[in-house]
Amino acid sequence: MSSRRAAIAESGIRVIARDGVRALTHRAVDREAGIPQGSTSYHAKTRVALIELIVDCLAARATADAEELARTLDAEFGSDSRLNTAELARLIAGLVDVLASRREDMRARYALILELEDEPLLRSRLTSGSTVHGVTARLTATLLARAGLPASDERVEDFLALTDGLVFRRTALDESSSPEPILTAYLRGQLAPAEGG
Repeated sequence: MSSRRAAIAESGIRVIARDGVRALTHRAVDREAGIPQGSTSYHAKTRVALIELIVDCLAARATADAEELARTLDAEFGSDSRLNTAELARLIAGLVDVLASRREDMRARYALILELEDEPLLRSRLTSGSTVHGVTARLTATLLARAGLPASDERVEDFLALTDGLVFRRTALDESSSPEPILTAYLRGQLAPAEGG
């Protein structure tokens, strides 16, 4: 992405996060970015094209976060070692912290998910059809398996839903809440059937 397109996407994210999706116009982004009027229209001819530029930026950053978590995992624990539930909860809590620290990104993402009901393909790139969802699903399956937990597609999706809920909580409801105790309790609950059998 060119530096001008990146600046437009960043400015669009700020506009949505601060004022909502309805406030997203080419002129509003020009003003936010401090660029000449008409510049945003040159790079994104329609409103849908502008939203697509923003979605691409949000997805790229979230994917980079998930890939960084994978690198951290390998550096800290090696590629074959087992994880206990406390270590896994700490790793995932770290990812929640990173995502929630990008409040503008998350607020824009949630606003766009609600707004884009009539644009299912674009909406899916922020949800289950996104590149980041694929990356995080594979990473989550690996993490759960390394912790000796069930890693079926259904369990992975449940865990991703919990994680996304924790990011939302930190972003929109309670910045100070710690996700680690909730993650630890959930993961220990996943162990219970195996221990009881």
